[in-house]
Amino acid sequence: MRLIRTIEIALSAAFLLSACGTSAQAPPEKKIDASATWLVPQPQGTPLPLRDPRVAEHWPPEFKQMIDNLLSLYPRDGKPPSVNEVEKKMGIRLIERPRTSGEFDLYRRYTVSGTSDMEPSLWAGGAAGYTISRGDELGRMTQRLTLVTSRSQSGLFCLDPYELAVYTGSKFSGFDSSPHATPRFWAAAYVWGMFERNPAGHYVGEGFSVEVTQRRDSDTRKVVGVSCVKAVSVAGRYIKE
Repeated sequence: MRLIRTIEIALSAAFLLSACGTSAQAPPEKKIDASATWLVPQPQGTPLPLRDPRVAEHWPPEFKQMIDNLLSLYPRDGKPPSVNEVEKKMGIRLIERPRTSGEFDLYRRYTVSGTSDMEPSLWAGGAAGYTISRGDELGRMTQRLTLVTSRSQSGLFCLDPYELAVYTGSKFSGFDSSPHATPRFWAAAYVWGMFERNPAGHYVGEGFSVEVTQRRDSDTRKVVGVSCVKAVSVAGRYIKE
């Protein structure tokens, strides 16, 4: 348990170092080829194209707006948004839930509702959520919002992680938090193959983090590719007033 807690702290620290800190609508019902991508895969280690917002031209407009709003939720300068402001900007509803005995470091915890593609019960293995941490030794509290962005099994839009990288121009690092794994860390990179490094599927970008779905070899269970960005998290740290 101590190792798991240490890994969780390391992940949170790495994420907050990158984070400084769209109105979201339910993804359209139109079926979209989940395997579609506007990038041509290259050999591992090949640099990705420079930042190019045009890579998102085929994304559903409502989905692109959700991503834009999410990534701009916590600006580098300015007061962090209130709960009501987060709800209004993201077009979601935040429902406060009691904290469990193991969540002693949280000040408040919320579940997310308002759009079917973000409903926690519809995402096996995790959930959308919003948390406010207790203040640290310097009195800093952390807001963190996680939204489910892709469920490939639903037939709705699948966000390709390399398209998100090119759209934002962000590098990504990884820290293996798999149970019973020897802790490993991957330095920030902006190349083909960077999303296949971490068996845990978690990566920290510049101001946000992602969780990706993975394809594995049926015999070795090694990661051989990625499919979708299934969740995006953003966070902002501030001094409690």
